Amino acid sequence: MKGRPGQACVIGGQGTLGQAVGGSLRSSGWAVQAAGRRQGVAVHLDLDDSSTLPAALTNADLIVSAVADPCFTAERWVLENGGLLVNCSHAPGAEAAALTAAFAARCKGTVLLNAGLVPGIANLVAAELLDGHPAADTLAVAFTIVRQATAGRGGGEFVHSGLASRSHHEVVDLPLPEPFGHQACIEIYEDGDCGFAGVAEGRRVKNYLGFGDRSIAWSLRIANALRLMRTLPKAAFALSAHKGNPSQEPTGIWVGASAGGELLGSRTIKCEGDYRTTAEAARVFSEALIANRRPGCFNPEDLFNLGDLTAPLNEMGVRVGQSDRR
Repeated sequence: MKGRPGQACVIGGQGTLGQAVGGSLRSSGWAVQAAGRRQGVAVHLDLDDSSTLPAALTNADLIVSAVADPCFTAERWVLENGGLLVNCSHAPGAEAAALTAAFAARCKGTVLLNAGLVPGIANLVAAELLDGHPAADTLAVAFTIVRQATAGRGGGEFVHSGLASRSHHEVVDLPLPEPFGHQACIEIYEDGDCGFAGVAEGRRVKNYLGFGDRSIAWSLRIANALRLMRTLPKAAFALSAHKGNPSQEPTGIWVGASAGGELLGSRTIKCEGDYRTTAEAARVFSEALIANRRPGCFNPEDLFNLGDLTAPLNEMGVRVGQSDRR
């Protein structure tokens, strides 16, 4: 059931992803106010100063956060005081589990974490895949990046941090959806789960990046072979080649389940635009949740399955491919 639009507050609403989220909500009839600490923002909110939260959040029918806040300041406030908050950035599994446990017996509000594309829609695809392959001991997720895509500071920092976390990473050939095809993908965040810990249910999580620009892909492979990944300049990942509305570049995701190193099955996801689809996903998750919410802190797979959102995903241009055992 789709929730009736009302007043929405977007935390980080002046950022690249936050602006995309605000645009998606407005297109669906929501009255949107951006919240943050930059000068000129509609609603002043500083996640480092919890005293700014009540005035900013109390009257919002929906709060969407486009900020990866390791302290979960706004999420904690909503769980304790009431309301609905949907976060479309990524929340590592250990931190999300700790937040859930901390408020398990005294939740007044509802928080949905990892409600974007990756993680988010990809979690639902992974849940369906693992349901079909319960013997799997590893969940692998690969997603693509192209130079022409909309990118913000947070996304750039995420990619750089993952690549520069080690001097050398595993590289594997994976069958990404068209137009990418088979590509050499670089593993990132070897010690993290990138928001997939809940759906993995104790399985190992492996995260990979595939680069759609051949020159960038080869440069990174050379740096990786020479064990120079820690020297990658942060500034190179902080720029956006696209201004204005979110870009609609081809975006591909591969999700695989394996046991003992043998691939049991996989799915692919195709869409147009990482940031665009993440913003649309945040809206879809919000509207699906707002009319049927219950107190607590959740990940998408806790509340939805892929079939629940087939119609809105199709409207967004998201296509999920069938199992591929290659």
